[in-house]
Amino acid sequence: MKALAAPGRLEWWSHARERALFSLLHLRQGLGRQSLHRPFTAQDVPRYSFCAGPSPMLPPLPWHLPADDDRLEALLKGVVTIFGYSWAWAPDGSCWHRAPDTGALWPRRFFADIPFQSGNPCGDIRMAWEPSRLQHLVLLAMLAQQAEPVVRSSAVAAVEAQLVSWVEANPFLTGIHYISPTECALRLLAVCHAMDALRPLAPTSDRVWPAVLTLIAGHAELIRKRLSLRLITPHDTLAAAVALIYAGSLFPEMDMAERWLAFGHYLLEEETPRHISHDGGSQEQGVGYLQFCTDLYGMVLTLLDHRQSPVPEKIRQVFARSRDFLDAFRNSTDGKLPPIGEGEDEHALSPYMHFIHPTKAHSPGLTTFHLSGYSILRGRMRDKAIFDHGALGMAPRYRHGHADALSLLLQVGARDVLIDPGTYTCTGHDEWRTYFRSTRAHNTVTIDGLDQAVQDGPLAWSLPFDTHLVYKDETPEGKITVIARHYGYKERLGVTHLRGVSYEPPGSWMIWDWLTGTGTHHVELNWHLGCRPIPVEGGYRLEGFDHPLLLTVEGGTSTLCEGSVQPVGGWASTRYGSKHPITTLRVAYTGAIPHEFMTRLRFV
Repeated sequence: MKALAAPGRLEWWSHARERALFSLLHLRQGLGRQSLHRPFTAQDVPRYSFCAGPSPMLPPLPWHLPADDDRLEALLKGVVTIFGYSWAWAPDGSCWHRAPDTGALWPRRFFADIPFQSGNPCGDIRMAWEPSRLQHLVLLAMLAQQAEPVVRSSAVAAVEAQLVSWVEANPFLTGIHYISPTECALRLLAVCHAMDALRPLAPTSDRVWPAVLTLIAGHAELIRKRLSLRLITPHDTLAAAVALIYAGSLFPEMDMAERWLAFGHYLLEEETPRHISHDGGSQEQGVGYLQFCTDLYGMVLTLLDHRQSPVPEKIRQVFARSRDFLDAFRNSTDGKLPPIGEGEDEHALSPYMHFIHPTKAHSPGLTTFHLSGYSILRGRMRDKAIFDHGALGMAPRYRHGHADALSLLLQVGARDVLIDPGTYTCTGHDEWRTYFRSTRAHNTVTIDGLDQAVQDGPLAWSLPFDTHLVYKDETPEGKITVIARHYGYKERLGVTHLRGVSYEPPGSWMIWDWLTGTGTHHVELNWHLGCRPIPVEGGYRLEGFDHPLLLTVEGGTSTLCEGSVQPVGGWASTRYGSKHPITTLRVAYTGAIPHEFMTRLRFV
């Protein structure tokens, strides 16, 4: 009933049709019939140009490989670090079903019957999915190309053994790795690139190419069946489109290749560009997912250009706009992106393959992305603020959005001052999922302990907020002012939040929060700090700067919170699945509305 009411009848009906497909597939599997494809044998291999061709068939990509002998040695041994946990390949194939975070074994039964949402007995499914993307095999193959002959031989053997092991340990439609079309798509892409990179190194096993063909045929057709019934989130749809174009282009001899190629082009040209705004931002409101999509666009454009296939100009424009948007958000020191929204640990092919512009220094001033809802204010002391006045996410479910309206990030030089705590988890640990996507976990104001929107399970929202950019100005002297408003509390509590952010050279920042409405409310302003505050007279001195940086807040009672559990507060996550304590400055007020807070940061 909730699904019927929230996303609308069209999405509910698509979901129902997908469940009908699952029932049919399960019935056929129970009768011992291969519903979509048959396993391939060594006799089939010579028919396929991708398997038999002597030269690489994929174009070069922008790799930034690590110069790390220890990493190569670990990969040769089958050891991979998964979000801080050690995962090791085992010849019996059990490793593909073992959860790195809990050690539990995921069930090996029909994929649609496996419970994987929060509360399941095995842990966060994202942890188990990661090694089965097989992206570490691509990295191993790329590193092997630069290694000594003995190492290259070991790398070829390692890639072949793990790939064959995965296919044998994961019969078609059995196990958790068929649950998500996106996981199937990313695995298909990784296998194509890993095997193409190994081609000059002469693969030796007569089992590896049949395993590749079996995986490609099953994955591509399952993706096509699933996506033809129900479109999922934009970045997932894009991954599926790119995988289908890869499968149809590289394996034209397969019976379904023309359908894969046609449907992949349809998704690429008609469905996926809609989520990239004309200013380059993503309607999903996740900077990490935007980089993920940009890399997928780059991969498919490179492939199609290499094969001299026509590409719609709008796809090239989407790719160019997204790269320019991300370039504006990158740190000039290390090129990293801020963890706004979700997707910071998602990779199209590898964490060492990205389509990015060379990192460059930006001039002081104001840059506003009106459609995406961000303003970037750059000062004269290498200080930068990112002001979020955008929407919650992409309708109708806003799956990967955070309740962060009017949140502010601030960086001075290479030091983070006001930070976004990140994501931590998507499908595990309900209480932590609830916190990290909440309003309280962002640098903005919370009213009566409520989020700006209503969390509807771990992957959806209801009652989304509206935002409005009220005013912006930049003077010749370098003073910058941006004012925005959101209405997330208007309907439920009768309160509206207006925030103004002002920069004045050479390095003074002021944030003014004005709350209008009626009644008595508990109001809480949270500042999540990337450096340690030292209480001083009138405020807090922030550590780590050559000159003292003073933080002061007026309008409530200030307390410092670090690593609290009851209530949750003072935490950040720099990578998926891990968290660590930080210091959060919490300023609370209980009383009548209207009310205001005034926050200042300045060097003294």
